[in-house]
Amino acid sequence: MPAAVTSIHGSLYPLGPKLGRGGQGAVYAVQGANRAVKIYDTSLPQASERLRDQLALVGRLPLENLAVSRPIEQLRAPHVGYVMELFTGMVPIHSLQHPPKGATGIAEWYLSGGGLQRRLRLLARTAEVMSALHGRGLVYVAPSPHNIFVSEHADAYEVRLIDMDNLRPASSAIRPLYTPGYGAPEIVRQTGVPSSLSDAYAFAVIAFETLALVHPLLGDLVRDGEPEWEEQALAGYLPWIDDDNDDSNRSSDGIPRDIVLSPKLKQGFSRSFEAGLSDPTSRLGLAHWAERLHKAADHTLICSKCSGSFYFKCRTCPWCDAPCTRFVEVTAYLWDPERLLYNQDKRELKVQKGILQRPDGKRRKIDRLVFSMDQSIDLTERMTHGKLNSTPTVRIEASTDWITFQPLNDAPWVLTHKSRRHKYLTRRRSERLRTKELADWDLRTEYEDQIRRLLGFEIVSGGA
Repeated sequence: MPAAVTSIHGSLYPLGPKLGRGGQGAVYAVQGANRAVKIYDTSLPQASERLRDQLALVGRLPLENLAVSRPIEQLRAPHVGYVMELFTGMVPIHSLQHPPKGATGIAEWYLSGGGLQRRLRLLARTAEVMSALHGRGLVYVAPSPHNIFVSEHADAYEVRLIDMDNLRPASSAIRPLYTPGYGAPEIVRQTGVPSSLSDAYAFAVIAFETLALVHPLLGDLVRDGEPEWEEQALAGYLPWIDDDNDDSNRSSDGIPRDIVLSPKLKQGFSRSFEAGLSDPTSRLGLAHWAERLHKAADHTLICSKCSGSFYFKCRTCPWCDAPCTRFVEVTAYLWDPERLLYNQDKRELKVQKGILQRPDGKRRKIDRLVFSMDQSIDLTERMTHGKLNSTPTVRIEASTDWITFQPLNDAPWVLTHKSRRHKYLTRRRSERLRTKELADWDLRTEYEDQIRRLLGFEIVSGGA
């Protein structure tokens, strides 16, 4: 390792400890700065020139306003590499997949990292960043648990992608690069090229490992067999560990899937690791992964005894067996100023503004979120407006007797009682309702002339 490196602009970077090593080179911290340096392992002039051209290309790509660490400047010869931002207070998501040596128990360690709910949120935000890259016509090429960084503190949810040097425009991603264990079968077999669908495959592997703590392709058959079985599995020639039609490669490791996977997540993983092994178009895309992971997190509660998170349909906490207590259910409906309704004899349509209804006349539910009593939650634009972002809009705090609503933006909000009484809220004016009256109120933004979401509330008995 050199003591220091120099950038092409003449900046000197004294190197500190090694932060990690991959197939292409090593990453070192820079002494006295929030910077890191990646140095490639190459001695061939032709390869060095190709890498410098690639880094120059990445520097021109449209990465503004994305949670990624783009190369800041290249290194001067004889070294090939680049300087990048070093994120403080962040760790690779790999740290949430494998318990450290000396961990007293898997469950305790799993919960200490924020449990199920936090893993779902971090993965959803990772999928959002990768989906944004795809939306700009880019392919990440080689996702792995070592280049996805997440907040180190269990109460934080920041996500950043590093190692952007393999980033390519989708039209020019022709080299079959991948991280061992995370390459899509068509890339491992060298029958395809990197694409948004190979990125989606790698993400699915990372997500499954992060939630269930086991690789989806490396079951007992592979673990106990000859080395070539692992090669066959990673190339997509063997069934995955939870295959619906073939149990020959089941795994005795990992957390039971009913504890950590919602039905929609199970379906997404089945698509990725069954038909998706041979047909990339069968895989779930990153935008769909983000939505399913967010919805799964929306359906989790926090145990009042062990602080573990679990899906609200459980009657008891799967981590400590404590009974599920009361919780708040938030339901989103759609209010339409030009709603069409049949008249009483159902022969003629008329326009009557209001909430969309089912054929039986009941409100049509379009989204749902739950949270535990004696806790608070920040609703985001995903829930209040149906938008694909996590901007917080309203904070709700629940106690045994009271529910408090606090707007977090400058939009006009209104609570409407079933008797048509209104309570107006602003960023400076919160409102408190009695818990026993909560079901009689709806929350909405005060815009009368456009279609929008309206939120209803209900206190639900635990395990109901």
